Amino acid sequence: MKKWFAKYIVTILLIVMVPMMSEAAGVTFNLEDLNLGIVHISYKSSRPLKVMITKGEGRYTYDLRNDGKVETYPLQMGNGSYKIDVLQNVGGTRYSYVKSKTLKLAMEDPNSVFLNSIQEINWNTEDQPILKSRELIGALEEEGKKANLIYEYIIKNYTYDYDKIPTLTAAYKPNIVQTFLEKKGICYDYSSLLAAMKRSDGIPTKLVKGYTKHVDGYHAWNEVYINGEWVIVDSTVDAAYLSGGVPFDMVKDPDEFTKVYEY
Repeated sequence: MKKWFAKYIVTILLIVMVPMMSEAAGVTFNLEDLNLGIVHISYKSSRPLKVMITKGEGRYTYDLRNDGKVETYPLQMGNGSYKIDVLQNVGGTRYSYVKSKTLKLAMEDPNSVFLNSIQEINWNTEDQPILKSRELIGALEEEGKKANLIYEYIIKNYTYDYDKIPTLTAAYKPNIVQTFLEKKGICYDYSSLLAAMKRSDGIPTKLVKGYTKHVDGYHAWNEVYINGEWVIVDSTVDAAYLSGGVPFDMVKDPDEFTKVYEY
């Protein structure tokens, strides 16, 4: 089988303690959807920005727009205390703290955090792929059948975009509408599209990054919550297997996948 992989760029942030208190007043933390497991953040700056979210030993770092528009971030590490830092570039890979906030998450169902629209899985109810999902699902109610319909649609209609790999940067985020219209993408695009379509129908779905024996290099796939259980689904791999006539099952063996991050 052909090898394919997405370019993976690691950015090491050196956080320095440079006072930015005069600018901290411009940072907005909106917690109105905390019960959904998300926070909204905005800040206007002339410099590149990051958001760092920490819970215990777990840490996720994201880009933040510097034009003042709101971005949404998940609290996907379970209930408990989180620390959220807004960081501003002060040169090279050096960032300083602008403002921090500590909060406590106490969701009734922590899995519902994986139903939201976020940076990596950005969707709204009127997007074309979301409308397509409604069309495919129709009146179906059984979770397994609904999940299977979306998965089959993607692996039968989308191809891997090898030409896209050289154009990627560390800031790249999938655009599900573009992927839907072009019918091609990299593993990140496949996984974001599948997650958006399933989330829109009320099925908790993760976008996962890490490694698998099926692919050389850093990879992205999904975990889908079906009938009370998280199962691994890899539409990128299965689209290639389908095209090549290689036998496969939708639900993958967890022993063949190593998770690094989940969103």
